[in-house]
Amino acid sequence: MNDAHEDHVPEEDRDNDFLELVMRYQDGTLPDADVQKLSELIRNDPEKQKLFRRIQIRTVTLHDIFRMDAFGRTSPLLDIESNPQDESDWNPDTGASRPTKTPTHSLICWIGGVSVAALLLVGVLVWNSSDPRQVELVQPGPVIPVPQKQSVLLVEEDRAKFVGSEGLTAGSRVEHHREYLLQSGLVKLLFPSGATVILEAPSIFQVESAERLVLNTGGCSVHAPDGAEGFEVLTPLTKVVDRGTRFYINVQDNSETEVHVIEGAADLYSPRTPNGDILSQEQGNRPNATPSPIRLEVGESVRLGGFANMSDDQKRFSQESFRGQLPDRVVSYVASSTANGSADELTSLTVQRQGKNQTCTADELIPVQVVSFRGDPAPERNGYTCGFHEKPERPEDLLEDRKLVTGLINFGGQPQPMNPQELNSLRTQGGASAPPGLGIRFRSPVVNIPGPDVVLFEVQPFGNPVEGDPFHVYPVSDRPDLKSVTIRQFDLILNSPTVRGVDPLWSHRSQQVANSLEDLRNLETPIIIDVGHSHFQVIAVGIDLSDLGYAEGEDVEELFFQHASGPDGHKLDPVMIVGLPPVSSDR
Repeated sequence: MNDAHEDHVPEEDRDNDFLELVMRYQDGTLPDADVQKLSELIRNDPEKQKLFRRIQIRTVTLHDIFRMDAFGRTSPLLDIESNPQDESDWNPDTGASRPTKTPTHSLICWIGGVSVAALLLVGVLVWNSSDPRQVELVQPGPVIPVPQKQSVLLVEEDRAKFVGSEGLTAGSRVEHHREYLLQSGLVKLLFPSGATVILEAPSIFQVESAERLVLNTGGCSVHAPDGAEGFEVLTPLTKVVDRGTRFYINVQDNSETEVHVIEGAADLYSPRTPNGDILSQEQGNRPNATPSPIRLEVGESVRLGGFANMSDDQKRFSQESFRGQLPDRVVSYVASSTANGSADELTSLTVQRQGKNQTCTADELIPVQVVSFRGDPAPERNGYTCGFHEKPERPEDLLEDRKLVTGLINFGGQPQPMNPQELNSLRTQGGASAPPGLGIRFRSPVVNIPGPDVVLFEVQPFGNPVEGDPFHVYPVSDRPDLKSVTIRQFDLILNSPTVRGVDPLWSHRSQQVANSLEDLRNLETPIIIDVGHSHFQVIAVGIDLSDLGYAEGEDVEELFFQHASGPDGHKLDPVMIVGLPPVSSDR
């Protein structure tokens, strides 16, 4: 061999990690972050470029070995490695040998590919321990794709929290044969066939294949569109097979199972043999071991297990249980960063409205003007303002700007909401009769449409409730058809993966009580404390004006807020309140 073609294999202690990355890339289990790491290793190290090319060539060689064994033919790739000058069967466009005109060639290659990763690992270790000059390489052309396992993706989540599965967020691949424990919230899975599954906490599930979900406990809504027929959900008491449908399944902790068919039909198979033994999954796939299915049509339901008859305990049909989509909500936000990497100003906001995502830039959002502020009767030990060390002359600016680190906080309230008409009557009287709370006016009216219309951002420390601090929202109107709403669960909560932290965060405190905006402006705050060590995160919640009784298309100009806690409870700390623009036709 010519020394110009010599391969210098890196030292073994540095190769093992690289080889493992390549092996996982070949079998389709390499995460996206590690794919980037592998790309950088190959790009920056000529020796690893050569080694990767050799591995790719030998992958194809192994495929050809299986073909040669099946058809008794000589592998052209083996000829290439033994005689690199003979390139008559080399396809320069793909870097692979030209396929023989055999209709079963793809099937044989696929079968051979099942063992390629294992054989390749052994083969690379053997070849790399031998004299590298025994084999001369040819330029292989583009990387040869290796068939990868079809991925199931978690495409959406709503306040989802898993036990022992950190980092599983929207866009993540769901591992096959791994048991997931969804402790709270909702997740939506997308299968390669196009089938979607929305799982409700608490639930325990695992993806068994590209066409089967195992649900041990919990509720799930399945939509199998055209092309996804035959999708299966396996529960402890039945196997539900889609026949082109939407259906809902609920599995209780004692394994009692309900199935409701919303659209189309579904077949239910008993997982028991005639002698009462539970079938294994392999046995359950044998037609002669599975009894005839129960066919459920649209509008029908059944309950299995417990004291019910195993095969045909009919249950009242409930269409409301099925979830066609995750709830309308605040999906995410984007903020600029300070020098230390914490959140600074809001730049964009994404919400789901009427089942569709709407992303608004900060310029498109409707800002507010603070019109009233009143604290509880007792002095607020944590202060009424937060932000930077210097307090602005106009405290309202802290809530009216775009910064997520400044706000008007800890205004007054009560555990139970007031009658809206009574509250607004007291607000009109003013003075000592004015109710505690925060009043805002939108710079332009907010048009009520289905889904969230107003978004409130709060800074929440690590020690406060994960789901956010409860608060009341009131319409500013004397109309008797309008009502208040109490928010007890934010959309983006402390453990949501997309929330941002703020640091530093200064709290301005006084022994005086702020009974008005004028008091707030003139308040002396001798105590100024950096409370950033409590790890404040910016959480968010959407407010649907329809919940207050406003009609679709109606304009809303003002709202009033109170905290919903007792004297010693957690109070709301808003840093931004914005109205959402209508959904334009081009979105």
